[in-house]
Amino acid sequence: MVQNRSLHHTYFIPVVLYVLLILDGFLINAFPGQFVSEEYILVPHLALFGFVLFSYYFPKQPMQLYAVLFGLLFDSYYSGILGVYAVAFAVIVYFVKKMQRFLAENVFVVALLFIVAIVMVDSFVFGFYSLMDITQLDFSAFASERLGPTIVLNIVLFIVIYYPLFKLVGWMYD
Repeated sequence: MVQNRSLHHTYFIPVVLYVLLILDGFLINAFPGQFVSEEYILVPHLALFGFVLFSYYFPKQPMQLYAVLFGLLFDSYYSGILGVYAVAFAVIVYFVKKMQRFLAENVFVVALLFIVAIVMVDSFVFGFYSLMDITQLDFSAFASERLGPTIVLNIVLFIVIYYPLFKLVGWMYD
């Protein structure tokens, strides 16, 4: 994306983030046996991908505000503890905006940022839940049963949704 083109249709950013947030829950509810078993826990992070993508390609948009608002919505709907994902999403947006100026603009960089974001968010949430005694997993079990499988799932989801969302980003610049 050429950053000096004019940006239109920015009102689609919160709409797309909301759809991705709903898709996160839909995937888990539509395929419950495939996402949670005794050996692994798969967590789709489509909303997180939206934050990474939009923060990377729209650095001047109010993504911090969107991150906090959608994080609170995510918390109220999925986690039950307000503020955990709001803080995590806001930190990811900040991280991506800071890293964006040092990185080349291509699909591999966005994929790497997405993977790093997954590790950061899931580790933060795991650490918070461990501190509050909400989870009984130790870190090695978390890494092998949840984090690793979640990264693999989200790489597959990235491959599926990157191109359509990248085209949407291009349309928003036209």
